Order: sequence, then structure tokens, then C-alpha cells
Amino acid sequence: MNYVTNLKKEDLAGDRIGVFFGTFAPLHVGHQAEIYKAAALNDGVLVVTSGYTGDRGEKIGLPLRKRFRYLRQAFADEWQIKVDYLDEDNMPKMPNGWDVWLAKLIAIVKRNIVNKDAKIIFYTGEQDYKDEIEKRLGDDPQYSVSLMDRTILNISATKIRQDPLKYWDFINRVFRRHFVQKVVVMGGANSGKSTLIRRLARSANSPFSDDFAEIYQEASNVADSEMDIKDYLNIIQGQYQANSTEINSPANNGLAIFNGDAISLQAYSNLLLNEDEREQLEHLYNTTISAEEIDLILVIPPFSDQRRTIIRATGAAVDPIKYHRELLRLINQYGFADKLVVLDAKNQPNDPAGYYARYLQALDAIQAYTGFDIEHRR
Repeated sequence: MNYVTNLKKEDLAGDRIGVFFGTFAPLHVGHQAEIYKAAALNDGVLVVTSGYTGDRGEKIGLPLRKRFRYLRQAFADEWQIKVDYLDEDNMPKMPNGWDVWLAKLIAIVKRNIVNKDAKIIFYTGEQDYKDEIEKRLGDDPQYSVSLMDRTILNISATKIRQDPLKYWDFINRVFRRHFVQKVVVMGGANSGKSTLIRRLARSANSPFSDDFAEIYQEASNVADSEMDIKDYLNIIQGQYQANSTEINSPANNGLAIFNGDAISLQAYSNLLLNEDEREQLEHLYNTTISAEEIDLILVIPPFSDQRRTIIRATGAAVDPIKYHRELLRLINQYGFADKLVVLDAKNQPNDPAGYYARYLQALDAIQAYTGFDIEHRR
């Protein structure tokens, strides 16, 4: 018996199989409670996500195939629970599609179970669905429909889609990655970027990533001016993975703050590499920037602080003003101007370098652009 598997599970064995179907956009604790109940009452449970092109899941960026993958991951370590999907494209829309839909669902059930004559119990939270299925099943003793008690956990996917941060604790952990608000802080070397990120994240009790470029350069013993195409390829992919790790972290509470991304790295490489090298990297930058789906960009502009000592030697190869200009150019080029906040709050006499002013401005920007209420969550 294989307890942990993602891509292939054994067909469900036994004489009594539960079938739990729905859109799952997203999967939440209410769904889970009922699925686990079905698993306790049956020899196995088949979870089937259904949908079509342009359905309510796809409208929020969770198309059917992605929901299937997330569900399969969510129940990867449950040997008694298997996942499949039902594509509703090319069939009549409801309510005219019930006959075709149910026939397809039964075929999916049959291909996922060992005993084709097993007792099949369909679980639904909608009385209308129960009535429609029972109408078509007739008196066939192999099948029955059970109506779930949705009052046990008063949560719905509709509520979550409307305000995911409000109902964050109800979203399955695998699906949370889709709803996390992603903030990246950009700035030149020795601008206080890492310190600001750390303090913002800890103020929100949220995860944050490290600057992978700095880690990579130290480990590889390579200075800025010595980096070649291979180095940039490694850093682009490494930073993306570092950010993804924080998104998927159990500490994710709806907000993740990144110390590096593809745009900030591209601005750097554009100032150091020749045209041919820049062209070789452009496709990877474009692909990565599209996949990052950043919600807010905070940029620290160049500033002077006579008291500050340089704590990182890397970065000296690029003029901070030129780097800032290139950052802004790329942000506009990629269409992120509406997500940009330049941290240019005015200095106060007791804050001459503006560190605290930038911190407060960043907190306000996070709440305004992401809806994440840091004051409420601290």
C-alpha cells in the first residue's frame, strides 16, 4: 500500500466507495471535514473536481487542471482518498447537461475503483443536486446520494473568493499559494533593503525571502563584475525558488515579502552585460516575471547616509542612480506602474536618512494595495 504518492495511486478497493464532487475553488476546511467523514464511513473516497473553460474557478486564476493538481497534492498522503477531474467542456450547460454529466461522473468513478460492483455513495451539499442525481439513478441499488450538513462549518468557497484574507484560516494550505499577496522590495545595494524587508515581515508576522544573489555570490566566490550568463541563470531560478518556498511555507498568513525578483535582477544585468548576453537572458526574465505575479512593488530610491557603513561589498559595480532609473524603466515596460510605490517619504529631523519614514510608508502601501491589515494582525 502506497501511503504517499502524487502522480499515481492504486485504484480504490473495497465494497463501499464515497464520491465527493465539487468545483473546489478553493478547497476549504468545510470540504475537508466532509471528505474525511466520507473516508471514515467508506472503504475509500474519490474526490472529483469539475468545471469548464471560464467557470468561477478560472475567473480567479484557478482553472480546472490547476484545481486538480492542487487537490492531488492536498491529499497526496491519504491512501484512502483519490482525486480525479471532470471536464465539462463540450457538454450541454446546466440544467440541460445533467444526463451527460452524471454518465461521465460514473465512468470516472468506475475507472478509479477495483470492485466495479461496489456500493457508490455520492456526497453533495445541495438539495437540488441530490434531487437531480436521484432522478437519474432511479432504483439502482448500487448508487445512493447523501446530503451533507453544511451548517457544521459555516464557510463557503464564494465567501473566500470574495475576501480570501478575511477567511484565510479556512483555506486549504495547498490552495493558499494562489491567494497570497506578494510584495517585492527593490533597491540598490546597501540601501537598507534587507533590514526593511525583515522589519516589515515581522511586523505582519509574515514570511520573507533572502537575497539569493548575495547568497549565491558568496557561495560561488564571484563578484558582480565577474558574473556571466550561467551565474544569472542560476540566480534567476534560485530567487524564484526562494520566493516560492516562502509562499508555500506554513507561516504564510496571506502576505509574503521578497528580497529579490526577476525585474530587480534584470535591471542589474542590463547595466553589466553586453547586448548579446542581455538578449540570451530576456526570454527567461519574461517568463519568470510573468510567473511571479507580484501584487506590490516597493522601491527604495538612492539616498545618502554618512553614518552608514557598507555591509555588502557586492553591488559596487553599478551606479545607484543608474540602477534606480533602470528599475523604473523595466517596471513600466512590464506594465507594473500601477503596482509601484517609491518609498520617498520626507525625512524628519530625528530620522535624517528616512529609515523610519520609509518603514511607515511601506506599511501604509501594503495595506492600501493588498488589503492585508497589518495593524489588525500584529
